[in-house]
Amino acid sequence: MTSMHSRSFFPAVLRSAEGTGSGGGDAGDSAAPETILFPDDALSPDGDSGSDDRADAADHDTGKPDDAAGDDPADRVPDDGRYSLTMPEGIEVDQELLDALGPDFHNLGLTNRQAQQLADRFIEIQGRRGKAASEAWAGRVQGWADEARRDREIGGAKWSGTVGSAQRALSRLGTPALREYLNSSGGGNHPEMIRIFAKVGSMIQEDNPPNGGAGGNGRKAETAHLMFPKDAPKG
Repeated sequence: MTSMHSRSFFPAVLRSAEGTGSGGGDAGDSAAPETILFPDDALSPDGDSGSDDRADAADHDTGKPDDAAGDDPADRVPDDGRYSLTMPEGIEVDQELLDALGPDFHNLGLTNRQAQQLADRFIEIQGRRGKAASEAWAGRVQGWADEARRDREIGGAKWSGTVGSAQRALSRLGTPALREYLNSSGGGNHPEMIRIFAKVGSMIQEDNPPNGGAGGNGRKAETAHLMFPKDAPKG
C-alpha cells in the first residue's frame, strides 16, 4: 500500500516519524501554524498524521500461536528466513532490509506473526514520537509569527503595513522556489525574514519613486539601486 507520504519500514520510518523539518506530512490533531507571508498556503510540518493506521497495524493477535492455529503459515518460522509483513496505509516495507534481517529472525525462532508484531510495535512507537516532534515544530513556527506580531519595529500598529510591504517584495522579486522554501521551512514566519522583506517592499513602489528615480531625471529606479541606494546605477 502506498500514498504520497509513503515511508519505508525501519530506517525511513525513523526519519520521517521523528520529523526533520523538510516539510511534507500532516500535523496530527494539532493545528498547523499560520503562514504570515503566504496566508493562502498551509504549512505542512513533518509528523505522522494518524492514529488510525497505527491502530490498524497494531490490531493483530498478540498472543502466542496456539495449537488450533498450527496450520496457519503466520505461526510458522519460515524455513528460508523470508518474512512477509503487512504495513498500514502510507508505509512501505523496506524489502532489502527485511531480507537482511530475515536470517536473524529465523535464528531467534520468530514466526511470521511474531515478526509482524515487532513491526507493528515499532511503527506505533515511532508514530507517537513523530507526532510529538511535529507538534513541537508547529508550535515553534507559530511562535515566530506571534513574536513578529509583537515586535516594536514591525508589529503592533505597524503590522498590517509590514505584512503588506513584505508580500509586495516577494510578489515582485520572489520566485516560486523561494515561496516553497519559506513555506516548507516555516522561515516565512520568522521575525527577521519578515523584517527584511518588509524593508525591501517599502522601497518598491507600484509607480516611479517620488524623486523620479535614482538619478532624479524621471527614469524609473533600478531595483538593485532601490535595495542598495549607495551604489549608483551606471549609464
